[in-house]
Amino acid sequence: MPISDSLEIDDVVQQIIALERDRLDTLIARKTEVNLQNTSYTTVDSSIESLQKTLDTLKLAGTFTSSLATSGDSSVISASAGTNAVQTVYQMEVVRLAQAAKITSASALGLSQGTYAVLQSSEEINLDGGSAVVDPNVKFSSGSAAIGFDADKTVVSGTFKINDTEIAVTGSDTIYTILSKINASAAGVTATFDAENDKVLLTSDATGTDQTITLSDDTSGLLDALKLTETNGNPPQDFTDGTTPGLNSNLVDTDLVSGSAKVVDGYFTINNITIEIDVDNDTLAEVLSRINTSQAGVSAFYDDVTDRVTISSKKTGEEITFENDTSNFLKNINVLDQSGDTNSATGKSTYAGTTAEVVVNGETLTRDGNTFSLGGTTFTLKTVGSANVAVEQDTAKARNAVKGFVDQFNNTMSVIDTQLKGSLKGNRMLQNLKRSIQRRIYTQIENTGGLSRLGEIGVKFIDTGLGIGSLQFVQSDFNAAMAANNLDVYKLFADDLDNDGTSDDGGFALLAEEYLENFTKSTSGIFA
Repeated sequence: MPISDSLEIDDVVQQIIALERDRLDTLIARKTEVNLQNTSYTTVDSSIESLQKTLDTLKLAGTFTSSLATSGDSSVISASAGTNAVQTVYQMEVVRLAQAAKITSASALGLSQGTYAVLQSSEEINLDGGSAVVDPNVKFSSGSAAIGFDADKTVVSGTFKINDTEIAVTGSDTIYTILSKINASAAGVTATFDAENDKVLLTSDATGTDQTITLSDDTSGLLDALKLTETNGNPPQDFTDGTTPGLNSNLVDTDLVSGSAKVVDGYFTINNITIEIDVDNDTLAEVLSRINTSQAGVSAFYDDVTDRVTISSKKTGEEITFENDTSNFLKNINVLDQSGDTNSATGKSTYAGTTAEVVVNGETLTRDGNTFSLGGTTFTLKTVGSANVAVEQDTAKARNAVKGFVDQFNNTMSVIDTQLKGSLKGNRMLQNLKRSIQRRIYTQIENTGGLSRLGEIGVKFIDTGLGIGSLQFVQSDFNAAMAANNLDVYKLFADDLDNDGTSDDGGFALLAEEYLENFTKSTSGIFA
């Protein structure tokens, strides 16, 4: 092939490659442009969704009809106003608080408090029974004489168990460090050193006859040296059993079952609810629990410091009536026929709570509890005293909601303007969207109230001389509209045009939301 022909072919190939490269560059540029546009649409969509969210609050009646209650002295009376609460000032004097009926045993029951199990050194652990003083701070590696142990007692590295919990012993340990290890373990005992008597004491963490302290598997020789075990000539173990508290003992094993009027198998009633007693199987704790879980409406507890039972009504103002005590239980816990009993019948006692008494604007009221409602406001009495409670319109909630819409509206318009100057420059759809949203701000709004435009409540456009500018919120105009008729302001945003009982077909917030739903991704709109 002639050289000239070869050159012509190369030239053609290069031209084709250049042409394809241009096409590829065009496609890449177009892809980049589309990606930028998609990002811009997403940005606009997100801002419109934020604008939609501000409309949610504007559709709620409570946003515009809420009231605020303010107490002049919240330590005396606190108050909370509900929606549509009567707006007024309550002059209040708390004369008496409501109190639950309550009765406490007139005298101590004589129940034991229970004791702990104790295992202690069977004799003094010092050398030759007192010729040397034990030093609990000397390391075991220093030898028995330095510590003060008997000469035939040697402690080496090893382990021992207390209640199956293993304790490690090393030459660098001392009596005190071992006691600390025991106390930090899960053995369930507290270890102490009695310096006056040179003895180690192990005390169970709980009371009761079922408490045990078991020592085993000593490879260190420490338990022998401390004379806690009967080994190498040590005396028998010095162990004292624990005892169960009277609260958790069967009634038959307590002082309640003694004397001529002792507790016996039977029953009693509290507020007509029957509680049965089995002295051989019931404990005081179980009986009190049975009372608390019954329908008697009372709470019962035992105070182990005063050794008395207290029974109180769960609700203020309600009575407690005891009767039909065939078991002698009520008599033995000393709650029958005591001070405050308003019932003169034999074997029946009634203890009354007190009702609350409060003077409101000169009128004396009584209530069963310390919390009650008047005119849509809930009051809580806290102590005797006086306070004024002012209930007035809560304009802050509505003001913040409307201002939040205005701020987000301006933000959304700014976002649209930014995109129209960028990748969506000249986009007709976006331009129409902006104009349409703006138009809905100043057009007349259909509703049944006395207002028809947002401008009447202080939501207005700023005139820049170059057309429509930003939206502004004139707070003084809004406050005046709310003071004149807050319900009309609500209807301007959400109204019930078809009178079906639901505000879902009138007002700016509802109409604006329906329009914006045509665009957002969340509702499969144009930006989806």
